[in-house]
Amino acid sequence: GKSAAVVAAEIVGHLGFSHDRGRIIVLQGLSGTGKGTTVSKLEKVLPRATSWSNGNIFRALTCLMLENCQRSGTEFLPEMLTPEICAQLVSSLVFEQLEDGGFDTRIKGFGLNVLVSQVANSLLKEPRIGKALPTVARAMQGEVIAFASAAAEAMCADGMNVLVEGRAQTLSFIRTPHRFELTLSEPKLIGQRRAAQRLMAAVLKAFEQDAAAEPSAEAMHAALRAELKRMTSAV
Repeated sequence: GKSAAVVAAEIVGHLGFSHDRGRIIVLQGLSGTGKGTTVSKLEKVLPRATSWSNGNIFRALTCLMLENCQRSGTEFLPEMLTPEICAQLVSSLVFEQLEDGGFDTRIKGFGLNVLVSQVANSLLKEPRIGKALPTVARAMQGEVIAFASAAAEAMCADGMNVLVEGRAQTLSFIRTPHRFELTLSEPKLIGQRRAAQRLMAAVLKAFEQDAAAEPSAEAMHAALRAELKRMTSAV
């Protein structure tokens, strides 16, 4: 396989440098193929490069929905996401150019008036939003696709190189000749990576109850072996 640095260099070579026009560059592939790492490499070498995340838009919409419920004193339910409410939520997002020439999404509605970049790691990461996020995402795929497409085209028209990464089925709506598919030379590595993530998460959770005491190497190894045995017995 190739490292993210090598892949990024090959993509740059294919694109060629251009300082007078922007491009939308799509990196698609399964989880674990190095899309995020490659995007980080490209951001450092391409002129006026920026990455786009649909995830923050879904979180912003979820935040707006929950604020709406809070203001009306009601509990959030999936059936509340009517076409009218969805239209109202997405109209509360404004993609705008900032004074420094950059772009950001403003959440403006239901008592909020903040930029996504200001709250991406605070308000939008609250547990209540994470809990409701899957429901909102299922109901508002179309709205987010339209919003993301318009945002990417606006940045591209301003001369920016817009890097979009994700799964192929969620990025097919983006019109661009610059589309790259990232794969693994050994597909089984994706499964191994996922298994390692599950193993690590389970063991870390097991030691959270006694966070004050640092576990010994022997205790960690024992916990890893026990969790691995549990995982394999469930197959």
